[in-house]
Amino acid sequence: MTPAEAEVSLRRRVFDVIEDVGPRTLLPGLFAGSLIILILINVVAAILETVPSVVSGHRALFNLIENFSLAVFGIEYLVRLWVCVEQPRYRGMRPWRARLAYAVTPAAIIDLLAIAPFLLGLFFEHVNLRTLVLLRLLRLFKLGRYSTGFQSLLEAVRRERQALLASFLVLFSVVLIAASLAYIAERSAQPEAFGSIPAAVWWALETVTTVGYGDVIPKTLPGRIIGGITMMTGILMIALPVAIIGSSFTEVVRQRSFVVTFGLIARMQLFAGLPADVLSELLNVLKAMSVDSGTPIIPAGGDDDALYIVAAGIVELDDGGTRRRLDAGGAFGTGPDYNAPGSRLPALSMTRVKLLMIERMDLLNIIAAYPELATRLQADIGTPEPAIPISPA
Repeated sequence: MTPAEAEVSLRRRVFDVIEDVGPRTLLPGLFAGSLIILILINVVAAILETVPSVVSGHRALFNLIENFSLAVFGIEYLVRLWVCVEQPRYRGMRPWRARLAYAVTPAAIIDLLAIAPFLLGLFFEHVNLRTLVLLRLLRLFKLGRYSTGFQSLLEAVRRERQALLASFLVLFSVVLIAASLAYIAERSAQPEAFGSIPAAVWWALETVTTVGYGDVIPKTLPGRIIGGITMMTGILMIALPVAIIGSSFTEVVRQRSFVVTFGLIARMQLFAGLPADVLSELLNVLKAMSVDSGTPIIPAGGDDDALYIVAAGIVELDDGGTRRRLDAGGAFGTGPDYNAPGSRLPALSMTRVKLLMIERMDLLNIIAAYPELATRLQADIGTPEPAIPISPA
């Protein structure tokens, strides 16, 4: 093995550990668990450092935690920058371009902010203590990489971004209208608080959000009527984005009991070797789901117009007088042909199964852009597994 090949092999093994996309071993869990504990220790230390009575007697301990954390986070950042070329989304790119593309991703920026106190101390002799505390607290966001719940919340916001934008525009309109009406009703009685529409916006904001600090209160009868209507409208308007995010988050958690990643897709035999743009398109349309043991995935006589790929577990297909079993990587359901929707054999989960599901129309759109995928699917779905005869009742 040449030195270049040895470096690539080592880089791939390190990538599998830090991204937890390779064979199931103890190392990825230890790596992630150690970083989570270190992040939590840093957040607690950053909070306690603002208490003079605590920090005065334990300055050496706080310095040790900070120096050790900076060393670990710095090494982690450099290692992630080194192995990022193994990510399927950067496949085919030159290493320097892949690393540059990774460096501007939100996760990489958060990792860089984790070592920002060291960089600031390197270039600036005197740094504001409050700035350092804020940067240390930002390390909490590194936990997002290891939290499927946090990722599901971001996915829920992404899915409903247009509805959320519309609701915030309506909320802004309500604030502006309430401020304008309050300006008209109260400007003579309270020129210092309602002397202009921009000045009245503060009252409208705290009223719509139902905070009601009490620092600005309408005194005239029309002003109080406007205030009452604004409060009732505010309750409805604040509940709107909360309901949108809540319902979307519930749906994401239900659909994605495990996270679909580039690494998961790229390592499946069905998708191995596909270009990064095809994998990216698949990532956008694939839905993940978990099915308990003994649950029908496609019931007998069912009309489920979707393709399923087994990510983990065992699925049994009932093909007339025989049964076929599929394990990780197997595909079943609708076919890739435009005219033949597929056999849709009854499918039953034999164990707890993790599935990737793609709707037929989404599948056909991707096949139209990448016909080779149709050949792979036809071969995979059409290749019979060892048959298990059905015992007579």
